[in-house]
Amino acid sequence: MAAVAILIILAGVGIPQMSQMVVNQRIKTTSSDLFASILRARSEAIKRNTDVTMTPTTNWSTGWTIPSPNAGEPALASFVTRSSVTVAGPTGAITFSSSGRLKGAANPTFSVSAAQGSPRCITIDLGGRPNIQNKSC
Repeated sequence: MAAVAILIILAGVGIPQMSQMVVNQRIKTTSSDLFASILRARSEAIKRNTDVTMTPTTNWSTGWTIPSPNAGEPALASFVTRSSVTVAGPTGAITFSSSGRLKGAANPTFSVSAAQGSPRCITIDLGGRPNIQNKSC
């Protein structure tokens, strides 16, 4: 009986911590996927010597794709975000030029967060290099 009581106490303390860990891991994984997608789009633009875009599916919270710059080819990559994670990003697509630089005059910022958990901020400089930080944007 004592062992059961101890188990119940430990479960009562551990379960909230476990759910917090799961939320933080979802944020980290989504941030890593987004960071890798940005690097992939930039790399493909340099490799193919043409513009490559990364577009949200309907909005950044539902996912994103890297369509092929060649008509008729399948998408280079496609991602769906994890449940309960919110991704806020620029309106519309981001485009990398053949030099790997970002097209446009502003540095895009992506905020990855959840109702509970540590938010992440991904920024892209005009040189096309992404940076990820453990803070809100």
